[in-house]
Amino acid sequence: MIFLSLLKVLPGKASEQPSFMRRLKMIQPPPGVMLKEAYLLFGRFDGALIFETPDAKTAMNFVLKVATPGIYKTETLVALRAEEF
Repeated sequence: MIFLSLLKVLPGKASEQPSFMRRLKMIQPPPGVMLKEAYLLFGRFDGALIFETPDAKTAMNFVLKVATPGIYKTETLVALRAEEF
């Protein structure tokens, strides 16, 4: 399964975490998670991750590891390849 996670740093919390890209480099994806892309964004969200996992539970655990609760707001979407339809 492919997922797109959008991350936003909560107001006043930016100084409590290393930068988004530095944090990604520090975290090793667990077995079964393949991080495909990471982006810094300008707009409503601050960052985006595109990753693949075998199931939704693994995806949830990965997002919680990357996006510390209380620091980040996240929205995770399941992505389907257009060519599959």
